[in-house]
Amino acid sequence: MLVTVNDYQRLIGLMEFASLRATMPQIVERLYNALMSAKMLPPENISNSVVTMDSRVLVRDISSGKEAELTIAYPKDADSRQSKISVFSEIGIALLGQQRGDIVSWKVPAGLGQFEILKVTYQPEAVGKYYS
Repeated sequence: MLVTVNDYQRLIGLMEFASLRATMPQIVERLYNALMSAKMLPPENISNSVVTMDSRVLVRDISSGKEAELTIAYPKDADSRQSKISVFSEIGIALLGQQRGDIVSWKVPAGLGQFEILKVTYQPEAVGKYYS
């Protein structure tokens, strides 16, 4: 997993705040563990093919061939009607820090779905937004 230093710091801060109110839900703990082993890069050095926070990513379901474009969002900005997926979800955790061409998986109604990251269609860092 590759993450920007900024995303790492914001996400750890959110998790620490959340854990003050209750024990960390399992999904948040999974993200925390992934971040602990992540390689951090300055935002200006991250490849534009890496999924960062607020990135839009085009994925293809390997079994059906269906494509979807999703945005990785902070929990307060998540909105399924706009395909904005919380980073504190299985899909968000699966996508964050991955790159174009990677195969990721998450639970779907029929079991475990596999998805190919076809393209990062928007990444804040690629357009110079390092501190949004």
